[in-house]
Amino acid sequence: MSSSRVEEVEARVLTVALIVAIGLSIADNIWKFLDNQDWIFPLILLVLLIFLRWLEVTRKKVVAIATGTPVRTYSTYAEFYSEALFAVQRSSHSVYAVFSHSRAPAHHTAESRRYYAGTLTWARKSPGQRALHRVIRLPANSSDVQSWVDEQNQLASKIENYHVKVLRYPPGMELEGENFAVIDSDIVFLGFAMNDREELQGFSIRDRRVAAAFEQHFRELWRMSKLESGAKKPQT
Repeated sequence: MSSSRVEEVEARVLTVALIVAIGLSIADNIWKFLDNQDWIFPLILLVLLIFLRWLEVTRKKVVAIATGTPVRTYSTYAEFYSEALFAVQRSSHSVYAVFSHSRAPAHHTAESRRYYAGTLTWARKSPGQRALHRVIRLPANSSDVQSWVDEQNQLASKIENYHVKVLRYPPGMELEGENFAVIDSDIVFLGFAMNDREELQGFSIRDRRVAAAFEQHFRELWRMSKLESGAKKPQT
């Protein structure tokens, strides 16, 4: 589970615990339904500890809002792809994604594979009401990635909400390692493949102005890309 998801769950649990503890104390003061009063002092300490932790979690959220654009950095595949997939699963409208790797997802990490499988699961839902557009940047000589491209084209022909185009790099031109996804025109996940082992460094930015800039960048890549055999005519 990503750190942001853990913080969100923790905040909810602390809030519920604080409400229950305070409610129990108020109810006992009114109705005196607990004969043994030895629990009062431990409860006071518990409420105090919960309240202090709740203040700390809330403070982090307030600081993130007050200091400007919420930016999160990721140093591992697990953090980056798990949070990106979580954002996709919560989205309701659109995902614009760019794939820039020299190897197919089957040779990436388990988190990466779950992400790509999860985006297709998302695309299969609510036909005609959401859309996953993917540009695949393809190196000149990569039979491995080409096999995956063929598979994606076949899936795009069957899944109404899935649209795929390919941007082929000429021989001698190095493939860019920039991978990004714009989700619901609201949040951008941007990752860079750092070396031949496909290690990744990345971050996310939740800001509609930044998302609009990346969405425009995606549209330009989409314009330059080609529709290959097996895929249906994509939406614009």
